[in-house]
Amino acid sequence: MPGSAQMLPVPALKNILYATDFSPCSQAALPYLRAIAERSGATVHVVHVLPLEARTAVPMDKFSELDSDQIAAESAMKTLLAGNYFGDIAHSATIERGPLWEILAALIAEKSIDLIVLGTHGRRGLKKLVLGSVAEQVYRHASCPVLTVGPQAPHAGMAQASVATILYATDFSSGSHHALPYALSLARANHSHLILLHAVSPAMEMVPASIDAVPVEVEVSAELVAIALAHAREQMAKLLSDELMREFHPKIIVECGPASDMILSLAKSNQADLIVMGAHRASASSIATHLPWATASAVVCQAHCPVLTVRS
Repeated sequence: MPGSAQMLPVPALKNILYATDFSPCSQAALPYLRAIAERSGATVHVVHVLPLEARTAVPMDKFSELDSDQIAAESAMKTLLAGNYFGDIAHSATIERGPLWEILAALIAEKSIDLIVLGTHGRRGLKKLVLGSVAEQVYRHASCPVLTVGPQAPHAGMAQASVATILYATDFSSGSHHALPYALSLARANHSHLILLHAVSPAMEMVPASIDAVPVEVEVSAELVAIALAHAREQMAKLLSDELMREFHPKIIVECGPASDMILSLAKSNQADLIVMGAHRASASSIATHLPWATASAVVCQAHCPVLTVRS
């Protein structure tokens, strides 16, 4: 509806959760984390989750191995917090053992988390997309926005507190509706160029009932695609109020093609510093869906800039 973005205020960032496994991929998110924390004055809550079982397959004293895991994690946490990223930023540290999402969910509630920041290894492949990576597990479940930094994101742009271009990808769903105010708020704060994108899929992707099954794509007729494109353009025209259109002068793109490919290509060609999009499990029956099965995962894994996902 016109002006709907103004109806969803963006909460102030007071508490940020940074989930880390101390790997180089997790470390890549640190410049972005620091830039956000400095600008917002937020407290950063650093968490590392240990597996329930010892990682070694070699028979040995289980409790000694678990103790070794704990000691190594405590040492890595101490080194991390002693580095350049946390010296003058309010922070806390948590190391716990157990199911990853259960621990993160408890911390999100306990600390009133407004944003989660994490790095991802960007691993892909059918099984990984079905079962979900750690990053996907977080942004599919978290009630707050999640900023994911993939392996191809450079330490520039947003990491230097400069967000010149923001790409907002929408499928007009509830998740996208909640993501729009974040895109607008960040664009306003950084005087960013704003690009609005909707992709109409040339095929319906049927989500398999079993994780062993392969998604089936059903081609859509040219007539149906044309109808979907016309309808999408009408919706895009109503996405922002006249006042917001005058303020941001966004570039609006509605085209037919695979959503993830279009998002990644457009972000790269326009040197976007941030992609903002909704995160949800898409309907298998919509030919105009912007986030078909695992699209968000593909974008997060391959994007050359951080991706902010907002769940409905």
